This record gives sequence, structure tokens and C-alpha cells, in this order.
Amino acid sequence: MPTKIKKPFYKRVWFWILVVIVIFLAIGANGSKTNNSTSSKAQTSKTKSKPKYAEVNKDLAKALKKDQSYANDDPTNFGYAKYIESIKYTSGSDITVNVNGAFKDVDNDVKTDVMNQTQNLAKMVLLNDKKISDDNAGEGLVVLVNNGGNSIGTSKALNHKEYSWD
Repeated sequence: MPTKIKKPFYKRVWFWILVVIVIFLAIGANGSKTNNSTSSKAQTSKTKSKPKYAEVNKDLAKALKKDQSYANDDPTNFGYAKYIESIKYTSGSDITVNVNGAFKDVDNDVKTDVMNQTQNLAKMVLLNDKKISDDNAGEGLVVLVNNGGNSIGTSKALNHKEYSWD
């Protein structure tokens, strides 16, 4: 009776099926770890970014308050500040400016002048805090103008020193 020669384990079908299953499990486990670490990194960067913006926004509020204190004595240079309630840095070269009700009553040329002076103040602070480059400052900031939570104007895409008013 001839003796049956056993195949080596690596030549058996069950071995290769097991290898494929192990590979899929390893890829699946590694993929979920990557997604979790990415999600964790995103949450960490969100948490870290808020304090960075908080400090810049604090500096913007301080500079605005200073200009508002000068507005009565020197309205030619600081009168714009009477219309501004707050300036918030949102990201990149973007700011949101909240204006008071009196702003809505002035003509568009005055609104544009007020926003350009507001941009100048914001650019000074953002440059000082190293949030924008000299090139960004030269191009101007992307400005969203709000009154009472409603958007009433934005800077134009091709020229951030011109505005579209609602």
C-alpha cells in the first residue's frame, strides 16, 4: 500500500483562505485606527484653533475700543469706529464685522469708507499677530458685514476693498 504524502501546509487551500481573512482583518483594523486618529487630530486642531482665534479676537476688540475712544475727538480719522460693534477674525484672511443700526442709514460710499477703515485696523492687528502675510494685507481682507445677526454686505471677490450691499 503506497503511503500517502502529505502536502506542506502552505500548499493547502485552508491555509490560503486563512491568510486572506487575516489580511482583511488587519486592513480593516488599521483603517478604523487611521480614521479614529484622524478624527482625534481634527478634534484636537479645532480645540487648539479656538484659543488662537480667541487671542486675535481679543486683540481686535482692544484695538477697536481704543479707536472708539478717539472717535469723538477725531471723527475724521476714527469716526468709522462709531458704526462698529465688533470685529471677529474667522480664518485665513476672513473677518466678520458687526455694525450698529446707524450704519444702515448711511449711503454706500460712507459704508465702503467705514469698512475700508475697519479693514485697516484688522489688517494691523492680524499682521501683528502673524495671522496674515503682507501680501494678504495688500489684497485686503474678505469681509462679511452683519447687523443684528443678518448679513447686510460683503467684500467683492476680485477686489476686497469694494463691497456689495444688501
